[in-house]
Amino acid sequence: MTEQVGAGRDRIGGGALIAAALGTVLAMSHHPSGMHGGGLGGIVHGAMIALLGVLSFGFLRFAQQRGFERPLILAGAIAYLAAFLAHVGAATINGFIVPALTGGEPPVSHDLFRFAWHSNQALAKLGVVATGLAYLGWGLDLAGNARMRWIGLAGVVAGIVPAALLAAGAITMNVTGAFIAYAAHALWAVLLGAAMWRGMARD
Repeated sequence: MTEQVGAGRDRIGGGALIAAALGTVLAMSHHPSGMHGGGLGGIVHGAMIALLGVLSFGFLRFAQQRGFERPLILAGAIAYLAAFLAHVGAATINGFIVPALTGGEPPVSHDLFRFAWHSNQALAKLGVVATGLAYLGWGLDLAGNARMRWIGLAGVVAGIVPAALLAAGAITMNVTGAFIAYAAHALWAVLLGAAMWRGMARD
């Protein structure tokens, strides 16, 4: 029997969130420490782009289940779309554009590498902030549901804290800082995915 969104348990969307969130943590644990990660860099960033697509699928299933007519759900979906595009852009730069420049002929100027680095950082920061806004909207919406209140509040925390740490300069979007931010985001995605799996993420 085909599983329909809104019919109770959503094992498709929930499973997608759980698997992809855990996958992002695994991929980040193998992230090269520099811009020139060679073949491993391409594999890690390619995997991250694919996993971000799966996460987006899961989050859109959640938003569809809750209802796009809810302002906080719709706003969160728009914010997550911005986050998805920003993260994909950042991963494409470091995973594929920079290695292509490194192996190109004639040698590429240092200024071009600096431009690529700053572009990557700007997009990565935008991705964290936009994800935080999505989590904030979705978390506040869920906080109005007695069964989901603690998960909603956890979403608010998971969205605000990494963005606040980034804004305060407590973390940067180097490998360590990115791992902290993405791990916090992944943790809430797992919690939300488990709630969708059990049929809790709807009124």
